[in-house]
Amino acid sequence: MSNNLMRDENNFDFLRLVFSSAVIFSHSFPLTGKEEIFTVLTNNQLGLGGLSVNVFFALSGYLIFISLKHSKTIKNYLWKRLLRLYPALIVLIAITMLILPFFYTGDNIFSESSYRSYSYNVLSLYHVQYEVAHVFENKPYPKAINGSLWSLSYEFTMYILLLLLFPFRKNRISFILLIIGFIFSYLLHIFRPDFLSKLLSIIYLDSKELYRLSTYFLAGSLLSYVDIKKINTLILRVALFFILILSLYFNFFNLVAPLVLPLLILLIGTLKTKYISSIGEKFGDISYGVYIYGFLVQQCLMNYFGFNVYELTFYSLIITFTLAYLSWHFVEKPMQKFKNFI
Repeated sequence: MSNNLMRDENNFDFLRLVFSSAVIFSHSFPLTGKEEIFTVLTNNQLGLGGLSVNVFFALSGYLIFISLKHSKTIKNYLWKRLLRLYPALIVLIAITMLILPFFYTGDNIFSESSYRSYSYNVLSLYHVQYEVAHVFENKPYPKAINGSLWSLSYEFTMYILLLLLFPFRKNRISFILLIIGFIFSYLLHIFRPDFLSKLLSIIYLDSKELYRLSTYFLAGSLLSYVDIKKINTLILRVALFFILILSLYFNFFNLVAPLVLPLLILLIGTLKTKYISSIGEKFGDISYGVYIYGFLVQQCLMNYFGFNVYELTFYSLIITFTLAYLSWHFVEKPMQKFKNFI
């Protein structure tokens, strides 16, 4: 990647960390039996968790398409994507399998078919299993072991769809195809969210989520063709922010956000901000670890403590940040040494 995407030259690591932490805060509401405050305040237009995932996909679309353009072969592109997703996920699953017996309330967890099937179902990305019998059954948000893992299949689906652009990745055709894909996805997201729902359900994808997230992902990919730094002014950032606020006030956020939010996030992300831009260099890119460990940590805490929303958020962040830091430095970062192995 070009030098302007080096860790200490932008705010991408910081943004991912902020929004992965926001997911934990968002989950703290249902996990304590409460309705999320942002959903209430925005008349069900916006939840903090949903907003965070939209941001992830916009950032991912931008960065992954740049990675596609720099990949020499399809195998190399796919290998880098698998290397980013799976090592940390495999360790997470191993830890999950080890600790679940401590939260089991039945007779013998090893005789439970749902326990034996958990690991390979999660590894499939698509047929994700959220429950194991007699685990977390009497909690405010019952049974769910790791509700954050649902989005990984949609992320991987977008990686695969980008492969259609591989032969054209360095010429104008890819830009035209991205525009067509974005328009098509946006229209389906807004007007026909159930289109092909039965067909997509065969591979365990929800059409509404696919069209929503693909719209943000493709918007990010399209913006990789824009020289963000040339248009990155405070006036533009403030204007885009107020457009989003007004869209919430007038109840048309879902129409406006896919057109405005990706640009705003990338304008902020490509800035070099003192102290903030160096977070990735100092602590590592721990956002993926925060995202995949957070829900599990929260359910484990709720098993023993009657926390409220803010207590659960506070203690969950401390534990999850620690696990994510270890994941990055001992699993994810070392595996990146093999990104050109294939």
